[in-house]
Amino acid sequence: MKKNILLIALFAFSFTACTRYFIGKPAQLRSIAVSDTTSAPSSALSQQIAAYLQPYHDSLDARMNAVLVKSPRRITKGGPESELGNLMSDILREMGQERLGKPVDLAITNNGGIRADFPAGNITLGNVYEIMPFDNELVALTLSGETMQKVIEYLAQRKEPQSGLKLVIDKASNKPVEVLIGGKPLDLQKTYTLITSDYLAISSDMAPIVKNNKGFEVLHYLMRDSIADYLRRKGQQNQELDPKKDGRTVVQ
Repeated sequence: MKKNILLIALFAFSFTACTRYFIGKPAQLRSIAVSDTTSAPSSALSQQIAAYLQPYHDSLDARMNAVLVKSPRRITKGGPESELGNLMSDILREMGQERLGKPVDLAITNNGGIRADFPAGNITLGNVYEIMPFDNELVALTLSGETMQKVIEYLAQRKEPQSGLKLVIDKASNKPVEVLIGGKPLDLQKTYTLITSDYLAISSDMAPIVKNNKGFEVLHYLMRDSIADYLRRKGQQNQELDPKKDGRTVVQ
């Protein structure tokens, strides 16, 4: 028996070694009707598979439906400033700062990456996955004052959610006319720490601006996990989710 298996293996190897290309037959397609009335597996095998998978389904369902925190109202995104945008950027700054272990001057996220609103009432882990479905990680960048100025100009053009700035933008030119970082004017001789996503730092329109950084650190912390951790903490402290617009980004 072992000899036969060996011969088959050698034959298969010699065939594949001598053949570089394979031409498959054209696929023959046919339509299969799926009835909405089919609510449960019908065959014995499919019922066994469903029974095997049911505990995993129930476990995942319970995890996704776990309530993290409550909100008195629906929290939505928008521009140039929104409650949801402020909340997301504040979370990234606070949780990123904890992960990094040193003060963070600015956090930036993007409206396009926020894919849903937070509902009024119970906010679950499933809601966090809906709002942030991507596996983007937090990164920390050390930037010169000159590079930070270019980042702020980018923000003025795009009006993305941010935490750490008081930013006044000229409506006609989309340029910053007033900038305060942590309540202080931008210092071109200083270095600043920026928390953002790996997408914004590497693949977005902002990436060429922050490419010449003085330090780049991946925090190995998914944005989604940082949001869930923050909301869970709020819930454990019996606090409701109540972000507000505070005038951090103003167009005039």
